[in-house]
Amino acid sequence: MSIEPLLGVSLTGAYHHMVLEALAAAGPAINATGSGDVRLLTFYVVVALGISFLCSILEAVVLSVTQTWVAVQKNNGNKTGELWGALKEDDAVGPLTAILTLNTISHTMGAAGVGSQVQLIYGDGALTLASILLTLAMLLLSEIVPKTIGAAYWKQLARPCGSLLRVVVWSMTVLIVPIQILKRVLPKGELNLVSRDDVAALADLGEERGVLNQDEEAIIHNLLRLRDISVQDVMTPRTVMQTVQSDSTVMEVTESMPVLRFSRMPVLGSGSDDVLGLVLRSRILRASSNDEHGATMQDLMQPVTRIRMEQSVEEALDLFLESKQHFALVTNEFGGTEGAVTLEDVFETLIGEEIVDELDEVEDMREYAREQAALSSEE
Repeated sequence: MSIEPLLGVSLTGAYHHMVLEALAAAGPAINATGSGDVRLLTFYVVVALGISFLCSILEAVVLSVTQTWVAVQKNNGNKTGELWGALKEDDAVGPLTAILTLNTISHTMGAAGVGSQVQLIYGDGALTLASILLTLAMLLLSEIVPKTIGAAYWKQLARPCGSLLRVVVWSMTVLIVPIQILKRVLPKGELNLVSRDDVAALADLGEERGVLNQDEEAIIHNLLRLRDISVQDVMTPRTVMQTVQSDSTVMEVTESMPVLRFSRMPVLGSGSDDVLGLVLRSRILRASSNDEHGATMQDLMQPVTRIRMEQSVEEALDLFLESKQHFALVTNEFGGTEGAVTLEDVFETLIGEEIVDELDEVEDMREYAREQAALSSEE
């Protein structure tokens, strides 16, 4: 791969001309033997800068290619994704070792070759100036420019660089294998390729750039917070929880509550902590339509799922999915009833909004419970 098209200039001609002018201005040669070869000097310069240029581009691309991008390419059936998936395995130790080794060799041999030819052609007095010029050229043409190109255009360069890198890694296998063995022997630290903070930051960035809308960004943030929010923070308190007595009949319930607003209601025994089960609104209405008015709530109830108040909303969601239930009784450490949590409460936490339908008289049951408690204390 030629570097001239990337730089837009002829490196050999431009650099050689600059070196010759600088050396000519440096004064008379000291200890110059005249046995050096200008073409060989040019060869050393071009090879050193050219190989280092390619190594720097490869290094920048390797460090810029993300696991997320690789996963997307794999999902799209792109062979580039498979190629980079193999290259990025084991923290990309193989590719980085090959690149750094080849780069070091090119720098060392290039500097030695240039130094020897400059001494032979121009004498000892030109070595200092040649070293300065070569260092500046290395810094600009084999570090700053290629790494800037690689970091800015890594997606466009991913495919050709991946193919070239595979050849470089293969050629450096003898040096890479000992490094990989050493890495396996050394203690391994915990590696998190993507943290929760990274996902949250990506959501913010996506919203800023218009990839995600504000609601989608909020849902991602709330999803990441589910494990940090306890059931106690989202439950309906016991004081405002709609319940029915176990010995109440279908007729008594339908007469006392002409409109059954809640689809699921706890069935109580002797007290508020004595929750026997759960009755569904659909079963009450079905019994009423079948003229089973004498059936009691205990006859119609089913077992109720329980969850501790200190457990997280994420655990509540897992519980609902596993049990195929949408309602759970919230208990304290002593087994007493604290309230109830539903799948709707989980969804409200996820979207950050209260879900209210046409039958809901109260939007926030927790706020309503606090208001009721305040009124009771005033009385």
